[in-house]
Amino acid sequence: MHILLADDHAIFRQGLALLLQCQPGYRIVAEAARLDEVLPLVQQHAPQLLILDYHMPGGESSAVLAYCKQRYPALKVIALTGAQSGMAYRQLIDAGADAVMVKDASAPELLRCIADVMAGRKVVPEHVREQAEAVDSGLTPREAQILQLIYQGMATAEVAVQLNLSVKTIDKHRENLMRKLGVNNVVQLIHKVQELKLV
Repeated sequence: MHILLADDHAIFRQGLALLLQCQPGYRIVAEAARLDEVLPLVQQHAPQLLILDYHMPGGESSAVLAYCKQRYPALKVIALTGAQSGMAYRQLIDAGADAVMVKDASAPELLRCIADVMAGRKVVPEHVREQAEAVDSGLTPREAQILQLIYQGMATAEVAVQLNLSVKTIDKHRENLMRKLGVNNVVQLIHKVQELKLV
């Protein structure tokens, strides 16, 4: 089985590669440290499995995941995340991840997950599913994306550059976010995000 690993932490990625290469029939065909490297590598190597980290530079992981699943329907995708966030889980599930694994999972759990996914089963741990289902903020996918970037400390201009949108568009989305979440400024917005565990 040909596998593409995408994670911006080299030690984690290399450890994962060592684990998987010990398994009979598993072959790491490429590694990506940035999201914008993922699609070219998928096109070049045609892997059967993509193991994708949720938090990576170079784009928005759920958008990359959704595009991969749409363009390459046979490709299986396991999304890894260190985030304890219902919104992150919901984004990954909605994007079509075959599995959502939290990074504190054990090696045997990951190997079992890979076997299940390659056999055509969806793997979403119960606590992940429960937190994803609890997210009912009424936010659009774009609003959720912008909220995440604001929470990470990005200024409006930085968010605009990251998403290739105008500053005016980002301002409008931010106004909508504040209205939907019932807050008046960015500080209150951050507190509300933490209170609701949205990110």
